[in-house]
Amino acid sequence: MVLVFSLLTLFAGFGYLLYLNVVFPGLVPSYGGGERFTLSEAENYTFQIPWLAYTRLHLALQTNATVKLYVDGEYLCDCTSHDFVVEPGEQILILMKSDAPISGMFTAWQETPLEKQILALTLVIIGLFGIGIRITGKLR
Repeated sequence: MVLVFSLLTLFAGFGYLLYLNVVFPGLVPSYGGGERFTLSEAENYTFQIPWLAYTRLHLALQTNATVKLYVDGEYLCDCTSHDFVVEPGEQILILMKSDAPISGMFTAWQETPLEKQILALTLVIIGLFGIGIRITGKLR
């Protein structure tokens, strides 16, 4: 019974670690892993989007032509790509302007909170201890 519990705990820990390192970074609340946009004549060649971070959020902007980039109303640069980091609990408003139609995408990924990683590693360690106890118990 101890062996079954230990194996289940070990697999749960490894599964959770896999989820935290592969799936979780792309699960940005309200946005998924990114957001496509188009600057068109109908919107006067402007686009704005607010980004709210629950954990540390990384954003990468890619466009097919140069845009004027503003963050919280302040001019940042003329660019076709730019990287942002939004700290937990912060919200930023990104505004882009151009003189011609442009399309692009924000790619977003979040950092995994340390406490979730510690929990996953704890499950793995508990599972390994249980297996170790079971093996040493059979050797005696």
